[in-house]
Amino acid sequence: MENYRGRFILPEEGVLMPNNQDDPLPYYYKPVVGRIFQARIEQGLSLLSPPYGSILEVGYGSGLLLPSLCRLGDYVAGIDLASDPEVVSRAVRGLGAECTLKKGDLCDELFPQMKFDLVVAMSVLEHIDDLDKVFRRFYEILKPGGCVLVGMPRVDRAMQAAFSMIGFRGIERHHVSDYRQCMEAAKEGFELASRAWLPSWLPESLGLYFNMLFIRK
Repeated sequence: MENYRGRFILPEEGVLMPNNQDDPLPYYYKPVVGRIFQARIEQGLSLLSPPYGSILEVGYGSGLLLPSLCRLGDYVAGIDLASDPEVVSRAVRGLGAECTLKKGDLCDELFPQMKFDLVVAMSVLEHIDDLDKVFRRFYEILKPGGCVLVGMPRVDRAMQAAFSMIGFRGIERHHVSDYRQCMEAAKEGFELASRAWLPSWLPESLGLYFNMLFIRK
């Protein structure tokens, strides 16, 4: 398989549709903000070492990341609380991405034990307060040595102001966990293999978005 490490495939505008009013999809196509949104995904993908046999995306939303993930693995599945799997499947199939998508909660869905080589959760875990439960579930469905790629924004007043500047007000009602809590929750069953942040030229303590790659022990 050709190595697509670090390459984010952004579909043409209008091919995918937002799954709700809070879907960030439209921001990816804005002149300046769009480049920032794309950069966070590209940085996360750069931490991976494909190919992977089986991949699960948690919170696939509009399907934005699915075409990229299909270039990294042989089998790609997804689960999302709100998105219509038939609508998203049809849209990404038109982009050459064949995926098995479900609507539901990761922690309730009966995925086989040790099924996946990679789990991807980009801009998802900041919405969840019980990260210990989520990482226990990751541990169950990943093969030994499997990986979890997590991307999370900074969660504080400064980030609230940044979101307000791009027209997304009230983000504090949605973001309840930060990347430090994520790393703490992962400690029991995972090792932190690598991490990066944006802007990359700033110290980690001033980062606005964090990408982390964990390996199942």
